[in-house]
Amino acid sequence: MNRVAAPGFFRHLWLLWGLRLDIGLNQGPGRNRFMAVAAFLLSSAPAWGLGVTFYGLMRLKPIAENGVWPFFILNLLCFVTSAVWVTWPLMSAGVDDHSELSRYAPFPISPFRLLIASTVASLFEPRALVFYAPLTGAALGFASVHPVRVKWFAVLLYVLFALLNAAWSRVALHAVLNVLREKHSAQLIGGGFLLFLGAASLIPPIDTSWLTAVGEGGVDKLDMAIILDATIALARVPSGFFGDALLELSYGYRRNALVNGVGMVFFTLMGLGIAYALLMRFHRNVGRAGPSVKESGDNDPFARTRTTYTTLLTREALDLWRNPRARLLASVPFVLAILMKLTSGRALFEYLLGASVDAWLMGGLCIYGAVVMASTFSQNTFAYDGHGLAMLIAAPVELGDVLRAKNVVQGTAAGAMALLVGLFYRVYFGKGSALDFLCAMTAVVAVVPVLLAAGNFLSLYFPVKFHASLKRRDKLPLTASMLGIVAASVGCAPFAWALRFAGKSGPSGQTLAMIALCAAFNLILYRSLLPLALRLLGQRREIVLRAVTRE
Repeated sequence: MNRVAAPGFFRHLWLLWGLRLDIGLNQGPGRNRFMAVAAFLLSSAPAWGLGVTFYGLMRLKPIAENGVWPFFILNLLCFVTSAVWVTWPLMSAGVDDHSELSRYAPFPISPFRLLIASTVASLFEPRALVFYAPLTGAALGFASVHPVRVKWFAVLLYVLFALLNAAWSRVALHAVLNVLREKHSAQLIGGGFLLFLGAASLIPPIDTSWLTAVGEGGVDKLDMAIILDATIALARVPSGFFGDALLELSYGYRRNALVNGVGMVFFTLMGLGIAYALLMRFHRNVGRAGPSVKESGDNDPFARTRTTYTTLLTREALDLWRNPRARLLASVPFVLAILMKLTSGRALFEYLLGASVDAWLMGGLCIYGAVVMASTFSQNTFAYDGHGLAMLIAAPVELGDVLRAKNVVQGTAAGAMALLVGLFYRVYFGKGSALDFLCAMTAVVAVVPVLLAAGNFLSLYFPVKFHASLKRRDKLPLTASMLGIVAASVGCAPFAWALRFAGKSGPSGQTLAMIALCAAFNLILYRSLLPLALRLLGQRREIVLRAVTRE
């Protein structure tokens, strides 16, 4: 009897991407696939606007006729695209979406081929289209003004650039997965944060005096030597190989472009090798017990809880405290603040925003910290209970009290996160007034109730299972993710509107009052919607239980 031939690489790639699509859409019997695919494509709609904008920018006469600006913009976009693509899964807390060996273990595919196929498949997701859109538009605009020799080779270089970024994004993902699985992950993350803070303090800040020159005399007054040096520096790192190769092809230097292409192939293979080694290490250790806290009868956290509700609060707080994903999320806003100071980002924003700069930056970081902490857990709030939810349903407790306790703990964690970020910004930057701080905290109070209210309904209608080991997680449906983004946008809108109304003169008492009124309205809205969510929880508890306990 002849054995059935194993699928080839491209067949594996097609099957993998199709499975990812079905998982992402939560596709199942009776669901409207057309509407799901339409929503999937709609999420990539911003790519068109970004691509057209940068295409037009590269064709502007002052830029197109300049000998430096087109190459600077192209190399800068290459660097930004690489930085965003590699760090986005971490910044968005998607660190557990790519440990796929367990999901596809029964498939006739080797782990290394699975890694390669999964890496390539990630480039066809909507966020990849959005992230690559500015560079794609700029490259096409550049080629339309500066004809590129051997066009097929330019397309191949673009593909190599995308694979280079995808490979190193897996390195970052798998490195963090290994850190989160360590028993002392909190100490490792904290120690890494302190080392990063210390190293950043030793690096001199970037000179931003050129902003003053531009503001006083326009772009013509800018010392082009600065732009030229930056262009050359950006071309010498792997992320700049693609931009430099296009430059070489526009001049007809095919050999130099080939060297850049070989460099991208080398670093891509290096990234895949490191990512594979880190992934194998993760799966060897995934069966080991995760981060734990020693328990003893003398230190029972529930010994002093006098009511059922306080016991539930303590349980939820401990679960959140011990969750490895929460530890990663807690460090991200602080890292962003350090990077902002290291790159003199505040000076750039001050040039654009004037006296409102600290209100925007402090509020933005505080809101970001609150959003990632609250939305990550509230939008799938029962997923982290797993089989423990069955025990809660069978226990003599009101399931509504469980949801209330989750809301209180998640909202408190988001508020505490924002408070720490605001204080860190004030101490680290030495900037920001008391009014800026109050606006930021009030904005957090406005956004958290919206996130919790939306999260309650998303948890009931789009429940998925979460594996505490990080070995596997069913992805949230795209519809749920989009609704979560809409909820976060609605919650952040009062802060943005109030500061836009204030302009560059800085926030005033009126700004704080506007944000406070919206915060009060959002709190009332949350309280009004909570009874409905509790009734729906009673009706859908079996559906939620099946979703979060399935294997």
